[in-house]
Amino acid sequence: MNYFDGKMIYLTGASSGIGLEMGKILAAQGADLLLLARNRKKLMEAKSEMDRLTCRETQKINIMSVDVGNHRNVQKKMNIAVQDFGPPHILINSAGVNLHADRFENISHDMFDEVMKINLYGVRNMIHSLLDSLKETKGQVVVLSSAAALFGMFGYTSYGTSKAALMGFAESLRYEMKPLGISLSVMYPPEVDTPMNLEEAKTLPAEGRAQKTMGGFLMPDYTARVILKAVARKQFMYVPGHVTRFFYFLHRLSNGWTTRITSDAVIAKARKNIR
Repeated sequence: MNYFDGKMIYLTGASSGIGLEMGKILAAQGADLLLLARNRKKLMEAKSEMDRLTCRETQKINIMSVDVGNHRNVQKKMNIAVQDFGPPHILINSAGVNLHADRFENISHDMFDEVMKINLYGVRNMIHSLLDSLKETKGQVVVLSSAAALFGMFGYTSYGTSKAALMGFAESLRYEMKPLGISLSVMYPPEVDTPMNLEEAKTLPAEGRAQKTMGGFLMPDYTARVILKAVARKQFMYVPGHVTRFFYFLHRLSNGWTTRITSDAVIAKARKNIR
């Protein structure tokens, strides 16, 4: 039997990008899904795709619009979800944005706050609202952080901060969850070909675009597949992509020296080309 077969999985960010690809894989592997995102129209389109991939007669794909950054909205919606669809065996936190990828001097307090509310508080809100249910199912929590949490990035002061905060959050939360029988996994994907990546490119400075090429580039279907394999292994930390893993190994080995010296050179070259 497949690991995900028959499990109730709550999936945020399910309408696009990595979340959408994970949903399609999970549907094909027999999971019951609650797809969560803000845009109901996109959720309905995602559900239509996944309905065609189901492999059990009794398999259910449901949707619910929710703003993960609004804790009151999350609590209300998750109470309804548990009552209507049952408690989750797995909660996958895939919702995230990289709005306002720009130089720090151009990022207002409200811009910074918007990214933190969705990327950091959104994960906090979902886990907190479903904690009693996860205790009941002895479930799993999956958090999608980013390679930007592992390495500093030009133009990523808001996004990188939110993802690095998730790393610290998850490291601490793991010790509280383990005695409750809840496992926790954190994923650190690099550059992935998603709508979020296209949106980010509108504001990201040339220096940031140049630096991003260092970490490798993955397709969303591959990223979703390897992440779910790590989830099935109950692996706590996973970095998709051979290039990113290699850079992370060097980063740890050299206490960040190799990353900084290489990034400085790449950024300096990009700045020279701007002139």
